[in-house]
Amino acid sequence: MYSFGPNADFEGQLVGAMQRLESGGTLRVIDALFVQSDAGTGELVAIDLEGRAAGALVRLLDFRLDARKRRTATGTARALGETLEPGAAIAAVLVEHVWARSLGDAVARTGATSLLDVFVEASALAQLTSELVTAAQPRGAEAETG
Repeated sequence: MYSFGPNADFEGQLVGAMQRLESGGTLRVIDALFVQSDAGTGELVAIDLEGRAAGALVRLLDFRLDARKRRTATGTARALGETLEPGAAIAAVLVEHVWARSLGDAVARTGATSLLDVFVEASALAQLTSELVTAAQPRGAEAETG
């Protein structure tokens, strides 16, 4: 989720970034929401790509070019819009890691069990030693040690 001040200059940057994000096929934008408060009137303009279907990024481009299409708002967009100062905007993007699904399917076919599946802020496994040891303990053992 990203916050933009009243002077943000979008010029198609978000749409372009999401297109590049999907271009390799390992990531997929499955939902996106953009809400902006008009600088002059405070009127909310929003686009919600809930249940993303083919062509959703094209609809984002339509949003940028067509004022009528910007007037659609969902409950989430309205709630977020109430937090905005005039001219400010919020963008939220839900991204699916396609590679993770493929890896999970392959692991499941081997009969393995997932011990730990989280995103972390680490650059080496050594930084996660305690988390790895905890995940590797037999189920119920963490209750005995914790």
